[in-house]
Amino acid sequence: MIKKIDLIWGKLLGGLMGIAAVYIALIMLAIVYSSGFRYLGLYYTPTTIPFIEYGFIYILFLGSPYLIRNRGHVYIEMLTAALGESQRRIISRLICLLAGCLCLTWSWYSGLLCLDRLSDIMAYDELRAQWDIPLWVSTIPFPIGFLLMAIEFIRFIFTSEPMHTGLAGIASDRIELEETKRDLEGLS
Repeated sequence: MIKKIDLIWGKLLGGLMGIAAVYIALIMLAIVYSSGFRYLGLYYTPTTIPFIEYGFIYILFLGSPYLIRNRGHVYIEMLTAALGESQRRIISRLICLLAGCLCLTWSWYSGLLCLDRLSDIMAYDELRAQWDIPLWVSTIPFPIGFLLMAIEFIRFIFTSEPMHTGLAGIASDRIELEETKRDLEGLS
């Protein structure tokens, strides 16, 4: 049952990443459209500007949970790679616990902000007043995205394979890693 839930959850996150990827393509087209028409002196729809600007927020929060799940986000592995297997597992889980707690905290406070903006139906983005965009549009991805990221970080606490695998860098980084390991072993 747990594997089935995990499979469905993974597909959901993959779907959100797919939406983010499509949005990136649409942003690219919107930039080409608005820039090209402006260059040619033709009329273009100025609503492409908020579409692009808000898109960056949505892309970030739609795609981040998937990247965490697949270890595709940016994180530093040098320290955990220099540790022994049992130490690496402990440190990795502590890092995931801290990251999960931070994401839950951000989810909570951004959720309060979003609820505040949802409750005020007359609150509009002042910078984009000509388009009557409600303020909640810019904040709704925050609590959802941070919550999904928190779930993914916390999931790594309980999986058999920790987030940090101990495989840091390539080529010259591997040499540096081996030297760091020797130095750490010398301190013990």
